[in-house]
Amino acid sequence: MWLGDLTLSTAEFMEIVILSWYVLGQTESPLVLGIFAALRFTGTVVAPLFGVIVDRLGRRNIYIFARVSFLILSCSVLILTFFNLLSVLVVLIVAGLVGFSRSLDMIVRQSVLPVIVSTSQLQNGVALMRTGRDLTQIVGPVMGGVLLELIGIGKSYLFIIALHLFSLMFVFLIPGVPNIATKTTQSIIENLKGGFSYVKGNPFLFGLLAVAFIVNLTAYPLNNTLLAVIARQVMNIDAAGLGWLMGTYSAGGLLGSIIIGYFSTMERAGRAMILGSILWHIGILVMAYMQWFAISLPVLFFVGISQSFAMVTMAMMLLKYTSEEMRGRVLGLRQLAVYGLPVGVLISGFVAENAGASLALIFNGVLGLFILVFAILKWPEMLNKR
Repeated sequence: MWLGDLTLSTAEFMEIVILSWYVLGQTESPLVLGIFAALRFTGTVVAPLFGVIVDRLGRRNIYIFARVSFLILSCSVLILTFFNLLSVLVVLIVAGLVGFSRSLDMIVRQSVLPVIVSTSQLQNGVALMRTGRDLTQIVGPVMGGVLLELIGIGKSYLFIIALHLFSLMFVFLIPGVPNIATKTTQSIIENLKGGFSYVKGNPFLFGLLAVAFIVNLTAYPLNNTLLAVIARQVMNIDAAGLGWLMGTYSAGGLLGSIIIGYFSTMERAGRAMILGSILWHIGILVMAYMQWFAISLPVLFFVGISQSFAMVTMAMMLLKYTSEEMRGRVLGLRQLAVYGLPVGVLISGFVAENAGASLALIFNGVLGLFILVFAILKWPEMLNKR
């Protein structure tokens, strides 16, 4: 499972750098780049429905279906590039389709994790999966940027397709993935309502999902849109330079995941999540004043550490405090919270295009800190959970 995620994430981050650079190079528009980034998360809109499907149907089949869809979409880009038919419109359409596959895959693999590891190992398991993703966030962007500069989009996609093939192969090798459909007299709509009611009746889970929405709205646009704009329009560096910026950000995330995984009996995981979220936004405010490549690297490293403190503890607590029969639906709602990201990247792209990337970062940092304070006051239960 870990190796499958490793290969899938490497391919994903290679694609992000390659296609982001292509869109920005063709349009010179941060707003269009924001639309591209937003479309990569289209699946979040129907994520609660995906959660119901994962709870009701065999998870192994869904797991395989999601990985096959990634492979088909990457092959489509390669073929279109080969026949010189690739365009910004085509890239936007593919990004939208990838968004559906991404949400479905994320929900099913997160719901499978507690089946594979014991309850006592859950935090370590979550941290290990996050560590793998952080490793690929270091390697993937650098590989994508370097290959794009050396051999172009088409040949770079041969590597991406190979990685998707490996990710599919590793899923076939995972033992013990449930593949039995759950028999129920309730309709899908009733199951969906049950998930909403379950979270609504649990203020702690509701608070976690609120924080998830906040960081997606105001923090994640940094590495999903604004970092590419800063690299091209402020620092005047190439795609390889962007890869190093994203890789450094992810190296910090890797260290943060390792630290969280080490403290497997953390007494105040909720406080670690909130502290990480606050420091994450402070780092974004500092990045607003960064114009030099070398100086920005340690700042991005710090931001990456803060991100992991927030997101690893959040994922662990969601899995730990959700009952098994509701896990798919709650994870679906967790993916719905990711809808804050497409909204955030569109707003960030608009502000960056009209007022500059620095002002967009300041806006996101201040807004995020303000809403986080409100969330802490509204759901103080988050501060006291182990």
